[in-house]
Amino acid sequence: MNDATDLTTVLAGDHRELDRLCTELELGQGSPENRKDLADHLIAELVRHAVAEEPYLDGEGDLAEADRLMRRLEGAGPQETRFERLLGGLIRAVRRHVRDEGPAAVDEVRRSCSPQRRAELGKAVRESRDAAATVPHPDLADRVPPADQLWPGPGFVDRARAALQAPASG
Repeated sequence: MNDATDLTTVLAGDHRELDRLCTELELGQGSPENRKDLADHLIAELVRHAVAEEPYLDGEGDLAEADRLMRRLEGAGPQETRFERLLGGLIRAVRRHVRDEGPAAVDEVRRSCSPQRRAELGKAVRESRDAAATVPHPDLADRVPPADQLWPGPGFVDRARAALQAPASG
């Protein structure tokens, strides 16, 4: 078994990266446009993480709250008053997840899956993430150039989810 692809290792690494992004946003540095770019990066990382971890969560919790906030935030411009309020709510939901729900989900994966199964799942998660940048949303595949398929903005959360959940071609 490769520890780097063990699903518990992948999820724990996600938690560290989400925490790092939240800290960077909390520092409040950069122009509003730079903060919007960083918020979009946080959203993309959170969607990637949620797709991998949601099967091990009860469904209504910090990730569900974060999903609602991401959908409201994706359409907010960095100059709008609601942007920082929504971003603050998203950061709080992510922090609660990383502190409370996330470790419980990692423990659930460890309890419910054999080391071999964790390695298979971790590898599948990594492969789906690698493929996500090249897999368009099914409704857009014939109309959107590949370079623009996961652009931020309205519908970003859904496009990212669709790309991550699409079957890998092979």
